[in-house]
Amino acid sequence: MKKVKLLLFGGFRLININGETLTPSARKAKALLAWLAVNPDQQYPREKLAAVLWPDSDETQGRHSLRQALADLRKVIPDDNGPLHTTKDWIMLDSGQIDVDVHIFNACLAAGDEAALDQAIDAYKGEFLEGCNPHSDSFDEWLATYRADFSVRASAAIEQRLQQLLEQQDYERACYFAVRLLGIEPLQEQAYRALMQAHAGLGNLATALRWYRRCRSLLQRELGVEPDPATQALYKALMAGQEDTDPAVAEEEAAAYCLTCNSGKPASRKPLGSRERVLYLLESALEGILDQIGGQGFLIRGESSSEKSVIIKAATQLAASHGFSCCQRQIPQMSADTDGQVIQALIGGSTDCLSRQPVLLVVEDIHLASMDTLKLLAELIAVAGSGDILLLMTSCFGGEPLDPVWRGAMRGAPLTTIDL
Repeated sequence: MKKVKLLLFGGFRLININGETLTPSARKAKALLAWLAVNPDQQYPREKLAAVLWPDSDETQGRHSLRQALADLRKVIPDDNGPLHTTKDWIMLDSGQIDVDVHIFNACLAAGDEAALDQAIDAYKGEFLEGCNPHSDSFDEWLATYRADFSVRASAAIEQRLQQLLEQQDYERACYFAVRLLGIEPLQEQAYRALMQAHAGLGNLATALRWYRRCRSLLQRELGVEPDPATQALYKALMAGQEDTDPAVAEEEAAAYCLTCNSGKPASRKPLGSRERVLYLLESALEGILDQIGGQGFLIRGESSSEKSVIIKAATQLAASHGFSCCQRQIPQMSADTDGQVIQALIGGSTDCLSRQPVLLVVEDIHLASMDTLKLLAELIAVAGSGDILLLMTSCFGGEPLDPVWRGAMRGAPLTTIDL
């Protein structure tokens, strides 16, 4: 029996045989374990690992830092016949002693049948090593390559299952998978078409048309283009089936729906800065709520408190200008024995605000929150997905508060993570 399980999609989580979470204290210890886990059963020279994780250190200091990271891992991973094998020259991770979600994902994609694809999609809880920031350019390059690869392959698997589910007329599951796809690729028109088809199949024609309007406004704002012919043809077919709707009026409403489109003019080709990008995405979420599609959660991560404050101020002004009730809370830095007080303050202080929907709820510094508070926020995101709530959270990189279990509590509701 394997002694530990490592989850790398949607964050970093190491679990022992009893289901207990094991937490290495150092970020680079986590990065080291992830590097070894992606390609196990290989003897990596210590010099190479030190160069990857500590590129600015000389060889002596790099090897010393590597030993410290190994010591940190050995505090939480069983040592007797455990997965970590080392000599003075190399380090290796034994795949026979550890389960890694990445390899489950790969194996299920290789199998390719419907059940295996569902298992692969379920394993992909979120971006590979989301929140991992060991401050190493070499590691970042490695990480970016794997993130892009896993994202593309997960999207392809979801697209394949979407087509199968639509053919099987399993519209409820098709909606779930389409939302999952939009979480990976927000501009993926196939996902919008699937949502339009699925809601029409469920008899929710008005919701199907709302998804078209959301697709159209996002494409206009982000790319300055109209939906492709297949999406427009589906929209026209749905409109033809809505007897009480005047097509000319519907087109006028769809054009007016985009809050910041350039009246049919091409969007600016100037690259967006991080602040502008956040506000564009937030505005798309606001218009989704206004069109009764549902809310979602956002996590803004960064070290600059002033930059996050500017974004929060702009977001609240934008939300208020469109009739949203705005409520703002901050997680204080305090000891664990006051967690209950934090939760009660968050719930009690926000209840009145949440009752006046649509609402923007801002919660700052969640890297300081306890797991109980984080679970409450996960539940709020889950509620947002079926309501008129936009939850905006901020954190620093160092806290890395979100893990795959936390995401599971969201019950599939959309969460967008943006690094400043």
